[in-house]
Amino acid sequence: MQPEPQLVTNRKLGRDIMIHNDDKNKCAIIETVYDMSELKSCPIETTFRIIGKRWTVLIIREILRGNTQFNRFMENIERISPKVLTERLRELERIGIIKRSIVTEYPIRIEYSLTDMGKGFEPVLLSAASFSMKYMPRTVFKDGKSRTPRIDLSSIST
Repeated sequence: MQPEPQLVTNRKLGRDIMIHNDDKNKCAIIETVYDMSELKSCPIETTFRIIGKRWTVLIIREILRGNTQFNRFMENIERISPKVLTERLRELERIGIIKRSIVTEYPIRIEYSLTDMGKGFEPVLLSAASFSMKYMPRTVFKDGKSRTPRIDLSSIST
């Protein structure tokens, strides 16, 4: 038996929308975001404008994995050119996602680390990984079998 639909007012859209009771909990969290009167643009789109650029997610992934130097990025990110890597690192630094540090030990080297904003991408990337592992197993795993990773996102400080 289908639950009775419910009419809910969405202040951001300025109109009523119909929600089925079984869908209510699913959309309640996202509707809380989109119901904010001070919202200027889509926060999901804004996030993906940053991490949606080619190579960006892989650079952040490598820093999260402990790789902090240009040559390690080159080794671990297939098909990225030094020119593009340099451009992307500069862009990430400019918008405040990574920090570039000169280590004055011999030999002198440059290391990259995530800023607090950059660290905020960790649960986003873990959620993306979890999604792919569960719903795209033929692409992700050699055996093509779906897995549900045991990732506790609440333990990640942002």
